[in-house]
Amino acid sequence: MRMLRTFLLLVGVIILPESTFALEGIGPRVTVTGTVQEIHMTQKQKFDQIGGEIIMKAENGQIVTVILQDTAQIISEGRLSRKSLIPANIQLNMLVRARGWRVDSKSLTAALVIIQNIQLNPALSLNGVLQSIDGDNISVLSQDGQTRTFGITNETTVNISYELTGKSALSLIGKQVLLTLNPKDQSLVRILRIMGNNGIITTTRP
Repeated sequence: MRMLRTFLLLVGVIILPESTFALEGIGPRVTVTGTVQEIHMTQKQKFDQIGGEIIMKAENGQIVTVILQDTAQIISEGRLSRKSLIPANIQLNMLVRARGWRVDSKSLTAALVIIQNIQLNPALSLNGVLQSIDGDNISVLSQDGQTRTFGITNETTVNISYELTGKSALSLIGKQVLLTLNPKDQSLVRILRIMGNNGIITTTRP
């Protein structure tokens, strides 16, 4: 009986702490989900736009180091998941999920990093009403009452996902918009979503 208790105690010591680990998975392949606390890149890594190190706070509160391989793929969750991003797209306080190989209980080497809901991240997004379109610039009245100007480039993606009735449908001015800003230059728009006007939206496509 004493041997059985000793065995169960040893099994508990070995198995129970696994539930407290941030790294999910058995064996070398692991996954961790959490918010970005720090980003470390050398000047060469910034220039080459590859590699780096992310310090994350996992969902269980544990601090985890994520080492980005030079071949690590960075994508965003959802419709843009097939579009490859770069380490500069990862910003503080973003919610990310990293997959790769375990180094130890508090670190992994990531082959894939998924940025979750990048368009809703407060560091890179802005809601408001489109006020004007002037060449390569747009003005947006944000929710805090300020009118801000942003640049549109050839790399800006415009997503219009609504149907309207009446004359107002012929103009984008006055429409609700959601901007996802370029992390390398937050005066530029990376994604522009035209949301339409409340009260006159007749159809919203999935």
